[in-house]
Amino acid sequence: MQSVRVEEMREMEQIAIKQLEIPEVLLVENAALSILRCLDLNTRHSFAVFCGPGNNGADGLALARHLLGREKKVMVYLVGESEHPSQAWMTNYRILQHMTQNLRRVETLGEIEDMLQELNAYNTVIDALYGTGLHGAVKGVAPIVMDNINQSRIYTISVDVPSGLDADTGRPYGAFIEANEVITIEMMKTGLENNPYVDCPIQVVSAGLPQLVKNRVLKKRER
Repeated sequence: MQSVRVEEMREMEQIAIKQLEIPEVLLVENAALSILRCLDLNTRHSFAVFCGPGNNGADGLALARHLLGREKKVMVYLVGESEHPSQAWMTNYRILQHMTQNLRRVETLGEIEDMLQELNAYNTVIDALYGTGLHGAVKGVAPIVMDNINQSRIYTISVDVPSGLDADTGRPYGAFIEANEVITIEMMKTGLENNPYVDCPIQVVSAGLPQLVKNRVLKKRER
């Protein structure tokens, strides 16, 4: 299976958004629906969805929206903030505000304690904290949140890459999610291949990037 580096994946997305004029929110929606189809909703009825401030978090928010639409028990935890959240993130966040009161900011140790008291009520964790855009150790309460997710032993599905791992090298920046399953978007990431920190099944799903966009970027390797 062909894999891509972060820079290549970002270039593909930018070509799709800026040249083909595919709205970013549509790519996020497609990714969420593809992830949803991978979930065994006959056995997984309750979800704690952890969303970061970037587009990995936007994927998680969109997925949470679809899970609520299928009448699943969902709690959304928002970890970290961005001064300029993307339109895709804000669109899904606003919709969720209309759909549920189960939206929690996790910014303090007290809020982590509240999260821990609630977490055992869910049989699935969705890790949409940090994806391919992560380029250093996470700060604030995020490492504590990650450690507590790992210690909970609740079945954890990571979106794109397990949060805290470098998507190119696979090495951890510090705290990272020990996923039971990874659902990665569009193409395998180089950091997921032969990685001792990712000892779990990996599925690749589509966000709707046209093959011609992928081919254009990948052909540069041949030059």
